[in-house]
Amino acid sequence: APQALSVEQDGIVGHYYQQPANSHKQPVIVLGGSEGGIPTKLAKVIAENGHPTLAVAYFKADTLPKELEKIPLTYFEKATAWLQQKHPAQKHITLVGWSKGAELALLLASRDNAFDRVIAIAPSSVVWAGILDDWQTVPGSSWSHNKKGLPFVAFNPTGPVEGLLDLYTQSLQNRTDGGSATIPVENIRGNVVLYSGGMDEIWPSSSMAASICERMIENERSRCKHIDYPELDHLLDYKMLNASEDLYKHFVNSIAGKQ
Repeated sequence: APQALSVEQDGIVGHYYQQPANSHKQPVIVLGGSEGGIPTKLAKVIAENGHPTLAVAYFKADTLPKELEKIPLTYFEKATAWLQQKHPAQKHITLVGWSKGAELALLLASRDNAFDRVIAIAPSSVVWAGILDDWQTVPGSSWSHNKKGLPFVAFNPTGPVEGLLDLYTQSLQNRTDGGSATIPVENIRGNVVLYSGGMDEIWPSSSMAASICERMIENERSRCKHIDYPELDHLLDYKMLNASEDLYKHFVNSIAGKQ
């Protein structure tokens, strides 16, 4: 397996998995979820399949914010520029994210045409409120630009809440953002592959993925494919990390652009 090099430049915190110089596979940025830190588990699988891979932490690591709230998008612009400098011959970058990282991957690709391929596991169709350790504190937006939080769907249940899925589902039904928090996926220039589990216990990723593809149909310069596994959970039982699983093969092919 390729060795991971620590990246500590321009404030970026991550691991870079280098490939031999003759490898022509498209470079990949990997974004983890609300667990925070560097998403090595997901990145290793991609690197083992020959892609130059940058696994980027965006909170809960070194110099980064301790919690997932108002994370500046300029941070990811720096990470993208860093990877582009490493691979000047490659015009495009692939984004792979799961959970909050899937929300982020779709958001970044909607703002930057450098990303022509997005693989989003348990995705979100909207920008959500951040996630704070103290549930008594009302979080602002998960992401920010020019020090301002992006429009977001606030946690806004109207009745009793039974778990996270119920919280996110009720909040989607009670949106007060007037649609401004919907990720403009129609701006993505490239292919999007969405994976969801019908037994997702965190948020309604299956229905949100369906709405992402619906929005993207209006744009002929992009393609959206949604693969739903009715019996799997939020992180699809980690089957995309296990070489003996069909989902792994599908996942690896989608990163290579064979979907």
